Amino acid sequence: MGLEIGATPDDVHSAFRKLARELHPDVTGQKSNLRFQQITGAYTTLKNLSPEELSSLTESLSDNEKERIQNAEKKRREETARLERSAKIDGIITKYESDFRDYYTNRKSGDDSEMKAIILRMKSQKPGVINAALKHSAPFANRVEFRKALTEILKRPEIDSATADIAGSLPFDASTRKTIALDTSSNAANFPAGLIISLMGNDTASMESMLLHASPENVSVILRRWPAGKIMTDSVIRTLLSSDDMRILVPLLGAMRINFPRSSANHRKRLQELENHPAAAVRAWARKLL
Repeated sequence: MGLEIGATPDDVHSAFRKLARELHPDVTGQKSNLRFQQITGAYTTLKNLSPEELSSLTESLSDNEKERIQNAEKKRREETARLERSAKIDGIITKYESDFRDYYTNRKSGDDSEMKAIILRMKSQKPGVINAALKHSAPFANRVEFRKALTEILKRPEIDSATADIAGSLPFDASTRKTIALDTSSNAANFPAGLIISLMGNDTASMESMLLHASPENVSVILRRWPAGKIMTDSVIRTLLSSDDMRILVPLLGAMRINFPRSSANHRKRLQELENHPAAAVRAWARKLL
């Protein structure tokens, strides 16, 4: 209960009332139920002691026990303060998003102040705030300021799936789409397949840039959409062929055979090496290309 040495019955009563106000299930729900039971049990025991018995009990505590109790009480106060701060922040964010929705309900669509409000909220670290802004950003999708703000979001180490879905559905023109794809492709390993498909479109430069950075699982996703009659740059083929990952090699070799078979002559040495690859599918495709 956080009582000091020499505590009186009045101190016991006051401490219990203070803790009960903080920890009663009617206040906190069930998360502090165990703690409330503990202080209730302690109070039930201590309130029946005489002042002399209570003084004797508190003075008999060992130094270690006193320190343990003090540390536990300190941690409890810190945790209570942390929860209060967290609840306060969550409340602010909830109100912020509510106000933001109200703003868009009453706004005049398409003006510069609206775009500035969107971009301001896109700088948030809260996915909910970002997504609320992106849902209203279609009129500005091809504005330079918006493109730069979205690029910074797509360069973050972690991208919320809802953010990726909304960003991938925006009505970019070909120039904006290509610019965003090239500016963010270095982070493609963190992109879901849908976002990669949306950003690269049918532009081979964007596709090549994505190929160099995408996760192995998404290499086949990109190559399946390779435009007919378009040749892949030799340097990109060479980089991809240098991998030993069959998730990269199998779709790449298949694409080379179907879409640009003449490129095989420039990579004959590596293809010969791949005839000894542990994966049967890689060996089979390498032989076909040779």
